[in-house]
Amino acid sequence: MKISNKMLIVLQMCAFIMFIFFYGVKGNISFAETETGINVGQKAPSFKLSTINGKALDLESFRKDKTVLLVFGATWCRFCRLEAPYLNEYYSELKDKNLEVLNIDIGESEKKVSSYVKENEIKYHVALDSDGQVADTYRVAGIPLNIILDKEGIIRYRENVLPDKNDLKKYLAN
Repeated sequence: MKISNKMLIVLQMCAFIMFIFFYGVKGNISFAETETGINVGQKAPSFKLSTINGKALDLESFRKDKTVLLVFGATWCRFCRLEAPYLNEYYSELKDKNLEVLNIDIGESEKKVSSYVKENEIKYHVALDSDGQVADTYRVAGIPLNIILDKEGIIRYRENVLPDKNDLKKYLAN
């Protein structure tokens, strides 16, 4: 009986040590990283798209320690069209303060979007989400959808309303 009690104690201690090691180490790793997702406070999912100029655009390399205003929209969207002059203004005024504006056009041809960009003298970056996969990833339910990513790629704003310029400046200051 003494041997089996000692074995039981040794097994319990081994199990306890394994539990602490496994969950302790795993817990430290997961708390050090920000969860990827589509909600405010989460790291924005990465994506690769083509610009209207046919160049590849990767979100991670595009943002390079900058604040990014992602705008999901389409040329036929009335409210997207109303936002365009404000986005031009934001980009022109704040690009030297590390703001990037990226319009992600959902489901339209390069020809149609390029024509819209030229007609409206769009100065900020425009990428094509022709198959809507990035919009699906970000669960875009209504457009325009405006998302502000901080310098670490964390979502700080997600609304169907364009952020106020002064609010945008606050994100640039952080």
